[in-house]
Amino acid sequence: MLEFTSLKVSADSPADLATQLTSMSAQGWQVVNIVAANNDIVAYLSRSVSATATVPTPVQPTPASDSVGWAATDTPSSPSTFISPTPATASGSTPVATQSAVPTVPADWYKDPAGRYEFRYWDGSKWTENVSRAGVMYKDPPTK
Repeated sequence: MLEFTSLKVSADSPADLATQLTSMSAQGWQVVNIVAANNDIVAYLSRSVSATATVPTPVQPTPASDSVGWAATDTPSSPSTFISPTPATASGSTPVATQSAVPTVPADWYKDPAGRYEFRYWDGSKWTENVSRAGVMYKDPPTK
């Protein structure tokens, strides 16, 4: 399985990109592509993730909209709280099964958990193929 990231530097300082790429290379990252965008240079990188690596923490969607304007803040907010019920037990018996509370996160545009795009649409139960970058919509299958 592959993991992806990107680096962005000003087009006026390509030496900064070289320094950062050298550092990332030492961590096992490989350059996939380097693109000039506006006054920036963006490098896309990937690296292999072993199947025996620790299980990543589930991504909590962060709402893209707020009262100030379209995605005006980068501060993540927790859309809901998880409840971990403890099984009820009778004296000397096995635990009685209880129904766990499932958090509900409303359908909306959230930061793309894969990081490939700026936002991805959460339909209330799963990530969809609808993504957005700089206000332009694309189709991209979600990763597992």
